[in-house]
Amino acid sequence: MLLAVNTTLILSLIRSHFVDEGIQAYLIPNGGAQHDGLRMPSLCEERIVGVSGFSGIGSVLVTKDAALLWTDPRFYEEAEKTLDENWTLMKLSEPEVPDENEYLSQNFPSGSVVGVDAKTYSISQWYARSAALASSGITLKTTSQNLVDAEWKEKPICSGETIVEYPVQFAGKSVQDKLLQLRNALTAKGVDVVLVSELDEVAWLFNLRGSDFPPVFYSFGIVSNDQAVILVKPSTIREELKLKLKAAGVIVVEEYDEAEVSFFNSFVKGSKKVWLSKFVNAGMALVVPPEKQLIKLGPVALLEAVKNPTEVQGLRNAHLRDSLAFVSFFSWLEDEIDKGNKEVTELTASAKVNEFQSKGEHHVMSGYESISAYGANSAQPLYRPTPETNKVISTDAVYLLDAGSHYLDGTTDITRTIHLGMPRDIEKDRFTRILKGHIALSTKVFPNKSTGDRLDSFARQFLWQDGVDYSYFLTGHSISPYMYLHYGPHQITTTFNPDDSGIEENMFISNEPGYFKDGEFGIRIENIMRMVKAKFDGYLEIELISFVPFQLKMIKAELMTSEEIAWLDSYHKECREKLMELIDNVDYVDPSVRLWLIEATKSFAEFNSRKSNQKLQLIHKFIHSR
Repeated sequence: MLLAVNTTLILSLIRSHFVDEGIQAYLIPNGGAQHDGLRMPSLCEERIVGVSGFSGIGSVLVTKDAALLWTDPRFYEEAEKTLDENWTLMKLSEPEVPDENEYLSQNFPSGSVVGVDAKTYSISQWYARSAALASSGITLKTTSQNLVDAEWKEKPICSGETIVEYPVQFAGKSVQDKLLQLRNALTAKGVDVVLVSELDEVAWLFNLRGSDFPPVFYSFGIVSNDQAVILVKPSTIREELKLKLKAAGVIVVEEYDEAEVSFFNSFVKGSKKVWLSKFVNAGMALVVPPEKQLIKLGPVALLEAVKNPTEVQGLRNAHLRDSLAFVSFFSWLEDEIDKGNKEVTELTASAKVNEFQSKGEHHVMSGYESISAYGANSAQPLYRPTPETNKVISTDAVYLLDAGSHYLDGTTDITRTIHLGMPRDIEKDRFTRILKGHIALSTKVFPNKSTGDRLDSFARQFLWQDGVDYSYFLTGHSISPYMYLHYGPHQITTTFNPDDSGIEENMFISNEPGYFKDGEFGIRIENIMRMVKAKFDGYLEIELISFVPFQLKMIKAELMTSEEIAWLDSYHKECREKLMELIDNVDYVDPSVRLWLIEATKSFAEFNSRKSNQKLQLIHKFIHSR
């Protein structure tokens, strides 16, 4: 049960710093010192919780006589229950509600100073807000300390977990080889130093993994033409690993929370040009004089995005294992429902698919909290079941499962939507249009270096033909071996991303169109695509690496073309052949899975012929019973 927290004291203590800091208001954003946008803040970074009790996503402004929280509709209910009388809830969906910049401009005179801990803003956020406030004569200033940290007496400690080596047998390249690639990129741009600030890029570059934000960890990297340094929290890297890194030309510096800015500054002083990601925190970026700054997508992002042969094979192998886990799960689920089990819920189903995934070779952990959504819950694109929302899975609605795993050789992400009874015509219609879009994108040939926004409409076109769409802007995200999902700018999306340098061979991107009817049902299907050379010079095509059959009874036959049916049959044949071969080489698969797989991968014509025969039998039975 959510209860309001008394915030009178901490707000008073924060305001007590205003005079010494020379500010009239203080901004508190979500997050900590690293701004990749790929993870939720850790407990010690949730300063909005510390000052307000609110644990959702939002931003806070504290003035001399007000405290305001901005958030979106997903979190209104939580905010209304957790904020005490000191707070004003600013509902972003309401047109009359000003954003932070508008509020400050409307309520503070020219000459006012607004404070923020610069580490909690990315440099791009800093410049954008500084410019917006400057237009009203208001100055944005970094405070001498984080004012919430100074007064948050029960702030959790972010101590940092143990960092481990990521073996070259999975990484495919040594740290020395990666540093050589990076330094070549620096030379090409006339850059002396790069600050590697995204957590996934640090982990990839130095062949390390951790569990602060599995599988990455608190860290920064600094690389120049003759030095490479990784900054980490104290006591997180064992001595033998330090020695290995030193042999690869990398110095481990156990400074992260306090001294990283001054340490980075020592590199900046002797440099002519410093490469900074637009996501680097402003506290570090602002030590670089403007004339030395090169702010653009970091060079490690592209190196990470284009997979080497070892990474390519690892991702293929991991997704084949995960496909087998999905097939095993659906076989189990259908059997349980057929037996009349009334205790299979969203939560037990999520745990069961994780159990099947954990049996695969090189499995480390679940990749993320599964979206296991039945009926109306499936209409929420980012739904995760809780004890309060948990539904029993039955035969009268669709069930959507989006689950992934971290294997040492690859991170996985697969989504399927099924119906365990008789789907309604609208559900079949939407599923079929989504499948047609999925096929259209999977079969496209397109120029090398095409940006993702040029491909997005292929997946949406058949929904558009019926006047509908999916609300989320992202059709496809990137994926890596034992790493984050959604990293980097190489995505398939509705909007042009100026950081997107274009899709290249051996990038891996998801293909996940969907449809969500509020309060009723949701459908999404997702495979991972590898970009490969097409037969035409300068063009790419797609190889799918996920092999989970699409449920045939969800497909509306009259909407499918002969070419799409041929593709479906070919894909299902490949699913059957690849998974049967894997089943032959493992000892943990129930024999019933083979039978399920054979049934699920029948040709579309055979399935519909059988369905027609069943209908005729029912008609004859009805006639003879009269």
